[in-house]
Amino acid sequence: MSGQAPSRRDEYAMMTRQEVVRAARNLFAAPGYAQTTVEKIAREARVSPATVYAQCGGKEGLLRTLMDIWTTSPTVGRIISDAAAASPGRTKLEVLAEGYARHAAEAGDIMRIVERAAPVSPAAQEFLDVADARHIEALETIVEGIAGDGDLAEGLSVEDASRIIFFHFRNPQFVLAVETFGWGVDRATRWLVDRVAAAILKG
Repeated sequence: MSGQAPSRRDEYAMMTRQEVVRAARNLFAAPGYAQTTVEKIAREARVSPATVYAQCGGKEGLLRTLMDIWTTSPTVGRIISDAAAASPGRTKLEVLAEGYARHAAEAGDIMRIVERAAPVSPAAQEFLDVADARHIEALETIVEGIAGDGDLAEGLSVEDASRIIFFHFRNPQFVLAVETFGWGVDRATRWLVDRVAAAILKG
């Protein structure tokens, strides 16, 4: 029946699934995807290994669930639309940088989980390949706007400019600046915007 409230059984199943996903997210982050077993996830979530398989499809199913959380966040759509609507070119880059920082705060741990899992998980590597291609395609839309405003550097193609943005703002670079260098989010985003602006915008 449409609109019927979920049963207690359904609510319990949903809560169990959420707890298993939470446990997997924590364990995949440390000690890592390859080192985490279904038994460890079950122990962390206080369920049986059979429940992990039945509710979430085991490790690979959980990894796919986390990847869905990463890519279906409403933040992703807002980043692209807000950057596309901004003007001039430098403002587009600043809006884009702020969006990357917000998304990293929401799902940066998942991004790192998938990046580290890729060498041992064909599913993770395939996902990264598709995600990177879609990422660059979305950036091309933004760069086309920069070119349309007359702000793109002479002789630079939309494709190359998009790849320059991708190279600087993809999650590993952002983490390197924020955490490894110890710059923090504000300094890192300012530095990245300056670098990209110098590379792709008219002087």
